[in-house]
Amino acid sequence: MSQTLPSQESRYLHQGMPLVLLLLLAPMILWWYLSRPTGLIPPLEVTIPSGMSALDIGQLLKDKGLVRSARVFAWTARLRGQSEDLEAGIYLLNGTLTTPEVLRELLKAPLQLRRVTIPEGLSSQQIAQVLAQSGLADSARFVALAGDREFARRLGLDAPTAEGYLFPQTYMLNRTTTEEEIIRRMVEEFDKIFTPSLYARLDSLKLTRHQAITLASIVEREAVVQQERPLIAGVFLGRLEKGMMLESCPTVEYALGYHKAHLDNNDLQVDSPYNTYKYPGLPPGPIANPGQAAIQATLFPVRTDYLYFMARGDGTHIFSRNNQQHEAAKRSVRGGRI
Repeated sequence: MSQTLPSQESRYLHQGMPLVLLLLLAPMILWWYLSRPTGLIPPLEVTIPSGMSALDIGQLLKDKGLVRSARVFAWTARLRGQSEDLEAGIYLLNGTLTTPEVLRELLKAPLQLRRVTIPEGLSSQQIAQVLAQSGLADSARFVALAGDREFARRLGLDAPTAEGYLFPQTYMLNRTTTEEEIIRRMVEEFDKIFTPSLYARLDSLKLTRHQAITLASIVEREAVVQQERPLIAGVFLGRLEKGMMLESCPTVEYALGYHKAHLDNNDLQVDSPYNTYKYPGLPPGPIANPGQAAIQATLFPVRTDYLYFMARGDGTHIFSRNNQQHEAAKRSVRGGRI
């Protein structure tokens, strides 16, 4: 029985089919790939201004690492008829979502976030009060967590508590954000600013990171004028090297548990390891949460032979090399001659 051989035309058609299929499937495969999650974590707060097109929003999301393609995001919104439904606002997103899932999250109501500014130099208790006044945290729970050794360990801190590592800056917080999440975020912000260049300075100063932050917290509370911070840090480092008491009034206030405009002799006798008039060396931990400038000043101090300083009352200080000069500075300030 004879077999009919395929014609040359049919052979070419058959051989070209895989190529045609590939050309048809390639855009679908590319679309699928560009819609996949980016994998970025943790969640990011994304502010979408009013007047943005779907493509503009897609570019914003791409720049933040939340989607792979601005055009795929825009076309996804267009094909679903949702381009005009996107609203301005603040959203919490992460890179574990596909592009359609990101779009779905943006179609929900934006977060009701509140702006809260944590000033430099506050203790964890004072930060808790600021957050509580803004309706963002239960102050007692915040304080308990910030002082919890086990929680500090889970945060990756080589420190007994989170005191000193609650980075002061302006935060946008949702009312549903837990105290744990707030503290974690503040510590993450601290980790961002404590760069390798700062770690490199620790050995030269013969300080651990915890000791450096403890000293920075004292510098933060002592210094008012920005340019004096490195000099005040240099004074304290000089006193430590000589085995002298630090004699810092803010450490006594921390031991007392409240602010006092003028400390008396009884205050200076409070029995606490934080009382640097009574116990030598650095206190066991930070007395406040220092900002970046105070941390920078502590790790890059002015090397000086000054060992004392006296507040003038206008934010600046008189620096002295010995106790005789220091006592003279005290008399001058108290007598109103400076």
